[in-house]
Amino acid sequence: MNDLLALLTDKRFMPHGHCYMWRPDLLWTNVIADGLITLSYVTIPFTLLYFIHKRKDVPFDWMLAAFGVFILACGTSHVMEILTIWQPYYWLSALVKVITAIASVITAILLVRLVPAALKIPSPQQLAKVNDELREAQAELVTTARRAGMAEIATNVLHNVGNVLNSVNVSAQVLYDKVHTSKGPAVAKVAQLMKDHPDDLGDFISTDPKGRALPDYLDKLADALAVEQQGMIAELAQLTRRIDHIKEIVATQQSYAGNASVLEPGSLRELVEDVVRICDVSLARHHITLIKEFSDTPQMPLDKHRVLQILVNLINNAKQALDAGTNRPPQIVLRLKIVDEGRVRVEIEDNGEGIAQDNLARVFEHGFTTRVDGHGFGLHSCILAAHEMGGDLTVQSAGPGCGALFILELPLALAPSQRAADG
Repeated sequence: MNDLLALLTDKRFMPHGHCYMWRPDLLWTNVIADGLITLSYVTIPFTLLYFIHKRKDVPFDWMLAAFGVFILACGTSHVMEILTIWQPYYWLSALVKVITAIASVITAILLVRLVPAALKIPSPQQLAKVNDELREAQAELVTTARRAGMAEIATNVLHNVGNVLNSVNVSAQVLYDKVHTSKGPAVAKVAQLMKDHPDDLGDFISTDPKGRALPDYLDKLADALAVEQQGMIAELAQLTRRIDHIKEIVATQQSYAGNASVLEPGSLRELVEDVVRICDVSLARHHITLIKEFSDTPQMPLDKHRVLQILVNLINNAKQALDAGTNRPPQIVLRLKIVDEGRVRVEIEDNGEGIAQDNLARVFEHGFTTRVDGHGFGLHSCILAAHEMGGDLTVQSAGPGCGALFILELPLALAPSQRAADG
């Protein structure tokens, strides 16, 4: 070890300053230049190390580290240039150059091998194109979600109208049967019987057995016709109510069908009541009890179509969960309440089949469904719509057989970014 140190610091050579003839101007020009190069070479690797430490996601960080070692070795060789001006440590200088050469060769080889992979890195123009394509895909997804929501609402309207039409058909059949079996023709028989005795009608009624039975028969016929009339009037009233219900359902759907995606002041409670109006017939047909727990809410900015889409979809999901069958009377609790000064919450809770813990985190994923005939898009479109309105959609469930609770939270006021976009 001592022999190696003696060799590296061998002073039998002449210091490099003699080559400069110890001229101060030439000597210090080289010293200052090598010093500045050394300072730069030392700064560069430490800057690279700091960058790698802060940006752990940067690819090829090992290449930056290798480049830093190479630069540091180069800087050390310039330190030796300064040292050998006064001390003839040429072997030590040579060793530093060997180390620098090794670092340079390794860095060059790594760099050459890296070039094919580096060429695959997208250019700014390519990245901009990808971003544009992503934005287009997102816009298309939003459009698809909106169309899916509109289809969901239209499907509910058709189901409900169909259910009410079944009742209309029943009423029409009842009226047909009543008219078909009406006592009205009996009046014509009585009239004909009286026409057959125009000259002796009094004697006919007082002496003839058929005539004597006529007043009692007319009395009973009048009673029967009165009962018949009341029944038909009641059935017509029921029929009118059902037709009016159809008109209400269709009018509610039409009030939202043409709405663009726009935030406008409105009453969330009235909107939730519209959702109930659209869904109540279907729920009643499945013998599902709907419990409403509504608090008053102030006027707030609403994208009415999106909110309607979300709530109709969630109630449909709850209905399907209840269709799976439990040992409890099926019910859905629909709650509306203010959470705090900035948020309002709509809750849809059912006592149906529930959700397994493994599926809770996946229910909003695109394409995820546990139903044979499901498409896995409904809840995904709902959470997209909630986020677009500055809100959120979450789910809770204690597990299979324990029901589920879906929570839609919406802001009571526009966020600054939404106000800017709206403006």
